[in-house]
Amino acid sequence: MRVVSTLVYGNDLLGITQLGPNDILHIYDVFQPEKLEQYLTLGTPKYIVNDHLTSIDLGTGNQLHCVPLWLEAEVKKFNLCEMPATVHTDHIFNFIVNKAQINRLLCIKLVEWFKLQDYNYTWSAVKTKFNSDRILEEMDSLGERSPLPWETRGQILNEIVLPKKFFYAKNSREVNQSFVADYGGNQWTWDNGLNTIFSNSAVSLITESVEYQKGSTFTEKTLYSVIGLTFPIWVGGYAQAAEWQRLGFDIFDDVIDHSYQYYDTLIERCYYAFTLNLELLTNKEKVSKLRTEHLARLQNNFKLLTNNHIETFNKQEISTWPADLQQAMPTIANFFRIYS
Repeated sequence: MRVVSTLVYGNDLLGITQLGPNDILHIYDVFQPEKLEQYLTLGTPKYIVNDHLTSIDLGTGNQLHCVPLWLEAEVKKFNLCEMPATVHTDHIFNFIVNKAQINRLLCIKLVEWFKLQDYNYTWSAVKTKFNSDRILEEMDSLGERSPLPWETRGQILNEIVLPKKFFYAKNSREVNQSFVADYGGNQWTWDNGLNTIFSNSAVSLITESVEYQKGSTFTEKTLYSVIGLTFPIWVGGYAQAAEWQRLGFDIFDDVIDHSYQYYDTLIERCYYAFTLNLELLTNKEKVSKLRTEHLARLQNNFKLLTNNHIETFNKQEISTWPADLQQAMPTIANFFRIYS
């Protein structure tokens, strides 16, 4: 079977004139359902594979085979240090934002909205304003169920005022008024500041690379939370906590109310991640004690990462796929060695 990969042909599949029943379409990275619709104008491949998402509701009847291959490769590249034997909590929570993506900007606005004070962060501040049209449409569709009263909507959608705070590597550059590129890589940023930000916080507000689509994915942002021994709250994304649990990790659902993950709209999933866990995000004494009490569980998640758990999960997941798709997977996995 032919593997047609966006890593080879680009996001617009340049040079590909037709997809058919002998093709496997490999989509690298997170994507919007509208992008898949564009690909399918070329025809219908036998299989569609993604390497970042663990689940997504396409709403089109198309089946997506997905496993976190990127995360598996990233864990292997990461030089995981010795697991801390103790934890020290200077701040209640942390968040990190580089690329100006809607759920990340909403996370910062909600920190401002709730007037939260005790946190540490990185924020590139390359883009402090964002298009709020679709958020307003979501709130309009919710009517009285909207989490934000009509008269206060403007406040949550105003320009972000949080000061810039970012770790710049030697060759860092700002791109398209959207994000910082060549920022040193994930290992470099961990060694040069993120390790302190995460390890000295009890909770991580994780803004993964999802927007309005009902999907879940895991990148270095979730990885940082695990190796920093912090409680995870995913701001945005759909069923993020449930998917992380399906991968075999503790999500501390006896400590964190993850019911925010199942709301239909992005604004609800972001807003309720805060309001349902406001006590954790404001009570330093409580959350510090909880972190110490559950240290062994936090450490166990760390151990799973260092014991190739993601690779084991991926192999098990792929083993349930059709035989001809399984046979093609080494070709897709090889892309991560070529492009890493």
